[in-house]
Amino acid sequence: MKARFSGLLRRKRLIAIILVIVAVGFFIFRSRGNGETFEESEVMRGTVEETLVLTGEIKATDYASLQFNSSGTISWVGVKVGDTVEKGQALIKLDTTVLNSAFQVAQANLRAAEANLAQVHDEVKGNDSDESFEEKNTRTAAETAKDKAYEAFVAAQKDLRNATLVAPFDGVVAVLNTESSGVNITAGAPQVVVVNPSTIYFLVNADQTEVNDFKAGDTATLALDAFEDEEFEGVITSVSAAPNPAESGTVYPIRLSLNSTGFAQKLKVGMTGDATFVLSSKEDVLYVPSKFVKSDKDGKYLLVNAGKDKKYVQVGLEGEDSIEVTDISEGEKIYY
Repeated sequence: MKARFSGLLRRKRLIAIILVIVAVGFFIFRSRGNGETFEESEVMRGTVEETLVLTGEIKATDYASLQFNSSGTISWVGVKVGDTVEKGQALIKLDTTVLNSAFQVAQANLRAAEANLAQVHDEVKGNDSDESFEEKNTRTAAETAKDKAYEAFVAAQKDLRNATLVAPFDGVVAVLNTESSGVNITAGAPQVVVVNPSTIYFLVNADQTEVNDFKAGDTATLALDAFEDEEFEGVITSVSAAPNPAESGTVYPIRLSLNSTGFAQKLKVGMTGDATFVLSSKEDVLYVPSKFVKSDKDGKYLLVNAGKDKKYVQVGLEGEDSIEVTDISEGEKIYY
């Protein structure tokens, strides 16, 4: 009997402890629910800015990825990565043995066709008014043969010329996929990338609902992912009048020139980042952190008097983290 009583006593004590824990938890929950624990701030005076952040990428006006139109073997490489090159400078070349042979044959065929045509023209000279059907056929066939020979010559000449990749503009060799001769390459595979660093710009895409907020000359603060603690200025140089066809939505490309003083050697094509634009700004106004502004059916309000009362206010310009308010005093404590 004593053992049973002792066990019952322990169970009662355990139940009592559980009830105390539940009661404390409920009290804490009710206290927080009633707003008795708050984060505090105050009404401040200063500048509120409405900003828009657009993600973009560094590109370059003078940027070229060069490739051969035919497969073959590299016979000569005249540059290395980082070299400064001039427009028209030879960069890399294919073995042209076969191509040169084809060019020579095409050139010889053209000379033969031209000679044959000249002979035919001599034979029918003076017969313009009474040229026979047979003479006309002979002349037409010779002219057609000469035209075909000329087109074959032009194609062979172009193939031979295209066996050497040349710089399309002044710039720097950024990528060189084949650095030594004797390597077989495939037609269409990029071999050399040339970029002119002085033509670098930052490109963002603005939605159709945003694009009319921008114009040439507007500035933005640029922050690149590659440089976490560095910012610099960009200036809009153009706002496209047509949407970007490479994007699925209706967005318009906006180009920004870069004030790259001190950054020229750091900025690389393909780097990504954000451009922050200030759309509107108000100075010397009252403002509060945005999250402190609440609303109900009667309007916008702030919690005051240690969170016990509502203070209805008028809101103005809304920034990223702050919002303009009126009908309240500077320095008044507010709660969240």
